[in-house]
This record gives sequence, C-alpha cells and structure tokens, in this order.
Amino acid sequence: MSKVGLGLSETTLRRIIWTVSVALPLVVVVLLQLPRVEVGVNTAFIPRFNALLNTCVTVLLSVGYFLIRRGQREAHRKVMITAFALSVLFLLSYVVYHLTHEEVRFGGTGWVKALYLFILVTHIGLSVFIVPLVLFTLYPALLGRYVQHRRLARWTLPIWLYVSVTGVLVYLFLSPYYPT
Repeated sequence: MSKVGLGLSETTLRRIIWTVSVALPLVVVVLLQLPRVEVGVNTAFIPRFNALLNTCVTVLLSVGYFLIRRGQREAHRKVMITAFALSVLFLLSYVVYHLTHEEVRFGGTGWVKALYLFILVTHIGLSVFIVPLVLFTLYPALLGRYVQHRRLARWTLPIWLYVSVTGVLVYLFLSPYYPT
C-alpha cells in the first residue's frame, strides 16, 4: 500500500474524502435546525461576503481553465488551489452565518419564484456532489497524476462553476430580504 501524502495511504485518503463529503451536508442540515447563537459581532455582512467569495471562485476557475489550456501548469495549480481555499473559506463563513441568523426566505412570486426555486434546488443538489468531486480531483493533481486529474476535472469544473455562479444568483435573489 503506497503512501500518497502526509504519510497517508490512498485508501485512508479516500476514506477521509468520503467522510468529509458525507459529514459536511449532514452538518449543514443539522445546523439549520439549531437555535441561533449570539456571537457579539454583527455578521449581517456575511451573505454579501459569500457572494464575493463565490464570484472570485468563478473567476479563478475560469482563469485556471484558460491557463491549463495554454499549458501554464504551475500558474493553473496556484489559481486552482486559491479557488479551493476560497471555497473552504466560503463554507466556514456560511456555517457562521447560519449559526447566527435565521433562514432568509425568498419573497418573490410567479415565474420569478419558480426560477429562483429551480436555481436554488439545482445549486443545493450539485453543491452536495461538488465536495467529493473537488477533493477527488485535487489530490491526484497534487500527486502529479495528471491523467487521472484531467479525467475528473472534465466533470468537476463545469459543476463547480455552476455551483459558484448559482451561489451568487441565490444571493442576488435573496438580497432584498436579508435583515440589515
């Protein structure tokens, strides 16, 4: 059994990725059921901050794609690791916001509400799958297994882009309804 990084076997790394991938959505579901906590700091800015993070991730993913298409592997690597780091920051920020604020409901009606619900449902559904996809795409690249990385990235990139773009759209739909 070979070690793939941090002294971990590939089997152990895969188990960690699957554990994180299953635990994360469960934590979010539980989080939404918990009573809100007062942290003594105004966290009302977080939805806007999260939209900014998602916008940055969208730009970085696009830049990363164009860099690798031009053969600039090291620049691509740096950009994609930055996109990953901002996505992790988003998740942490999302958790903090939902620990401190009630869920905001969309107040629109008609076709706008239908559009919002379609975007929201697809965003949530794909966001569950993007965690393992990103992690299983990232680790072979970090180990220099570029054929495996490229095979997964062909699926991961468009889904990750969709999740980041629709994250911004969900914010824009909800922005009139956030408490100030």
